[in-house]
Amino acid sequence: MKKRLLASLMAAALALSVFAGCSGSNDTSSTASGTESSSTSETASTDETSSEAGETSEVAETGGATTFTIACNAAGDVNPPMNEWWIWEEYESMTGIHIDWMEIPSTAVAEQKTLLLTSDDMPDAFWQINFTTDELNRYGSEGTFVNLATYMDEYAPNLKALLESIEGGMASVTMPDGGIYSMPWVMTDLPQANLRYYINQNWLDNLGLEVPTSIDELTAVLDAFKTEDANGNGDPDDEWGIYQSPENIASFEQQLAGSYGIGNHGKKPLDEWYYVDDETNEVQFLYTTDGMKQIWQQMADWWSKGYMHPETFGKPAYENWVTDGSVNDIVGLFSWVGADYLYSSAIDDYTPIHVLTGPSGEEPVLSWTDYEVRGTSAFTITSACEDPATLIEWADYFYGEEGVQFSAFGKEGVTYELDDEGNIRYTDEINNYEGGPQLGAYQYGLFVYGGSIPTWYVDSKPMEIARRQDDPSNTLEKYSEYVEISEEYKPDMLPGMVPTIDESTEINAMRTDIETYIKESRANFVTGTWNFDSDWDNFVAQLEGLGVSRYVEIKQAQYDRYLEANG
Repeated sequence: MKKRLLASLMAAALALSVFAGCSGSNDTSSTASGTESSSTSETASTDETSSEAGETSEVAETGGATTFTIACNAAGDVNPPMNEWWIWEEYESMTGIHIDWMEIPSTAVAEQKTLLLTSDDMPDAFWQINFTTDELNRYGSEGTFVNLATYMDEYAPNLKALLESIEGGMASVTMPDGGIYSMPWVMTDLPQANLRYYINQNWLDNLGLEVPTSIDELTAVLDAFKTEDANGNGDPDDEWGIYQSPENIASFEQQLAGSYGIGNHGKKPLDEWYYVDDETNEVQFLYTTDGMKQIWQQMADWWSKGYMHPETFGKPAYENWVTDGSVNDIVGLFSWVGADYLYSSAIDDYTPIHVLTGPSGEEPVLSWTDYEVRGTSAFTITSACEDPATLIEWADYFYGEEGVQFSAFGKEGVTYELDDEGNIRYTDEINNYEGGPQLGAYQYGLFVYGGSIPTWYVDSKPMEIARRQDDPSNTLEKYSEYVEISEEYKPDMLPGMVPTIDESTEINAMRTDIETYIKESRANFVTGTWNFDSDWDNFVAQLEGLGVSRYVEIKQAQYDRYLEANG
């Protein structure tokens, strides 16, 4: 197949090769270089995909038009509208491809994306708008979403190589019919995909305590925090050992799974409520395992002793606490990806704890570590796109090294300079931005904020250098310091399991009731409303009545398919 090299690349240093094309009804007269376009016989046709794996029509070549319409989340209050982002203006000058951005308010995305898929205004693609696996299955099999599988070799070589470098990567985005209906969000830098506990170092120092390394040691520290006036204000009752907001208590629970032997495959299985016995490859329901019962018992012990904040299962207090200058005087330990969850300079007061040895001496893992393919639906092309090959090429750039550098750092002389050692350093305008360098870079549209972006997210080390965090005076948290320990305690991660349409239908019918019951049961057991000795068997029986045995059968079938696909 013929390809057109683009002229006017951003700099000789990038030596970028991408390809021009269009969506259909707009200008079809020229390529990015201004040369005459190919004959109409080269115009791409819509990819027609059978519901059976491998039965696809021939993939057409790129066409000659240069405009696409892409739906996306509307700009928030911390960045300009998408059509004003510097990165898109620059990328257009590099490729000759113009994007008409269709911005959807975040509160209306769920409703509007569905309406758009059945309207005459269906966009060529959706950018950073999530579709569930169920939706990918359904719309893909119906032909509403373009099957990318047959385009991968020719038009998405960067993405293909990246997915093949990740164990199970290709399987994680492939639907049961063999189709790939969306480009994913990929993050291979482990510290950015971990949760950590953060413990109040000032309180430890005040009480002459060491950073705990096990669940038992943490319990002893929490007791001291509660009973020995850890903040030193004369009141021994105004400290709370553990703060987790109600919306994040499940994440805290998933993190603890790494100390109780049920977090061996990372975050995705925990999200999907299952645990795999590595010796038998048998799937078990997560919330009826001995490990989860022990986690809830430990949390109940902490609750009964007053170590956990009383609003853990009540009204969220987060918004009030982060605006309170005395947060560090009342919070002993919390959990999140970064310390700035509590306040911007929290890393000055809190020390990270990556893992805790279990109460029976279990070797811990970083159970809340997300799989490298963090989101399978980040860029989805629709049947309205008359030239999917060109649009796939346009997006594939952001999965290669040059595209990753461009998307994260921009262009030399505009958004960054090179120091004497060749390191990228953001400009003073970005690094001295009032909201910090991350938001400074975001004003240009650089991919440094939020998730579900169709790209290979940049590693923490070059990003920290760009933000000048290697300067001794810069005290921002450095994730690059966590790489070694993240590798040491990395679980044997699994991707999200891919259901068939029928499996999705079954799971969706039972999931809401199961989720509601788990949430209620967690609160009842931890707060002492229910007793583990007298109520646990009834809890398990109630879950059985909600269909968990069938749920496990479905997950087992999915896991077996995954094992078969990955040898």
